[in-house]
Amino acid sequence: MPKAPHLDHPDLQFAIDLAVSAGQILLDRPEALEISTKSSATDVVTHMDEQSERYIVEHLRSAHSSDGILGEEGTQVTSTSGRTWIIDPLDGTVNYLYQIPFWAVSIGLKDDLTGDAILGVVYAPALSALYVASAGSGAWKVVNNSWEQLTVSNCEDLDVALMGTGFGYAATRRTKQSQMLTHVLPSVRDIRRLGSCAIDLCLVASGELDGFYEEGVNPWDHAAGALMVREAGGQVSGLFGNTESDAMLLATTPKIFPALLRILELAEGESH
Repeated sequence: MPKAPHLDHPDLQFAIDLAVSAGQILLDRPEALEISTKSSATDVVTHMDEQSERYIVEHLRSAHSSDGILGEEGTQVTSTSGRTWIIDPLDGTVNYLYQIPFWAVSIGLKDDLTGDAILGVVYAPALSALYVASAGSGAWKVVNNSWEQLTVSNCEDLDVALMGTGFGYAATRRTKQSQMLTHVLPSVRDIRRLGSCAIDLCLVASGELDGFYEEGVNPWDHAAGALMVREAGGQVSGLFGNTESDAMLLATTPKIFPALLRILELAEGESH
């Protein structure tokens, strides 16, 4: 992997190598997956999710023993360094289960004091796509070992915006999300649901989507992807002046951000 231009954070290459290695483990999937459920019958986890997380955590603890770790599959290590790695070892597990290529390994590093992202890596091996961001140094995509800097789209009008979204696993959350959808869909060109928040955010950063919103995201879903969008010139937030959280994540080009924010806040107000 060639060195990224202008990205000189000392831990960035380590994170890239770790994500790529975990992705290669996931590509070598067995014919029969061992599957269990988490929050609901539709919220599945495979032994490959767990194997990927074990691999990432083992290398993180070996190389950065004082850093904290938060992983989707249950890893929680308290930081003594003031930094925490936030990992999704397999974002888009249902896609992986059905052999749909929209799944990825996501690794982010944040500053515990400020909450700000330091770096992020999203690797989607089935798409041959590697996305990298470092705070203050932009967002990049690696294509055929060549680094291309990412910029959000120039979409200025919400009614011609192509949006991404996602849905949770609990029936109550899906009901609320379907109601939110009725507010957004009439106001945009169309909506895509690809099944991986990390990839969706990278597509916003690259300008292939004009925006993305979802209620119910977890830190590991967006720790790397939200930084991609910000470093590519986009805006990321929650509702009513809050930062992104499980209550809402909104990531768009700057011009359409205010209009979509108003729609989502109106819809949220009507849901209570």
